[in-house]
Amino acid sequence: MSLGRAALIALALAAAPVASGADERQAARDTEFDGLKLLDAQPGAPGVQFGYVEKDTRPSEGIYTCGGMRRDEAGYAASTVAGALSNLPAGALARVSLRYVVLCGGATEAGKTIGGIPVAPLNLLMLDGSDAGSLAHRTLHELFHLAEYRSGGIGDADWAGQFGGGYNNRYPGLLTKAPIGSGKPGFVTSYGESHPHEDRAELFAYLLLAPREIADLISRRGDAVLRRKVDFMSDKCARVLGLSIGLPR
Repeated sequence: MSLGRAALIALALAAAPVASGADERQAARDTEFDGLKLLDAQPGAPGVQFGYVEKDTRPSEGIYTCGGMRRDEAGYAASTVAGALSNLPAGALARVSLRYVVLCGGATEAGKTIGGIPVAPLNLLMLDGSDAGSLAHRTLHELFHLAEYRSGGIGDADWAGQFGGGYNNRYPGLLTKAPIGSGKPGFVTSYGESHPHEDRAELFAYLLLAPREIADLISRRGDAVLRRKVDFMSDKCARVLGLSIGLPR
């Protein structure tokens, strides 16, 4: 950890109000994460509570495991997640009813490593917070899955009608930050080639984080299919999230 990063974490923790035991017990009940610890409110994510667990935890004794973290690690991850969420207006977060973000020192599903999971019935995202380099992208990717669950668009018949082909229907493994241009023509990344809903989530994350790079990729390849996918996503985000998203002019 660099001195600058350590100093930022120390200042954030010193200024943070300490959650009461009652607050944490209620949050543990709401999220079904035993022993959940709460962090301070994060600028850029109004109405969202951030938490972590100190030891490996299986919420509801189910198939998911959230790895334990130290408070300083969780605090740094929370600031990264909040920075990613600040790309959206508060109204968009309200539309997806995001209430909790639970940060993990590694996450698994039935023993398989994952980057995170949206849990719509509990209004939360569970995220692997151990890889800072891909965390902002992962946050927005999983948030879009949550938005689609809310809107009933996870299957998206309109998308299938326009862009139904070219998917391999298998997962390559842990969602890391697949770079823009790693996919074949028509796809922004190689991870997006796995399933249509992953394609949309990848586009959403990168349209918020790196729209200029997507524009350059489309121009360089003359990729009319990817351009039409961007237009589709721009229209969908306006309808579902009240969010203006697209390529720079």
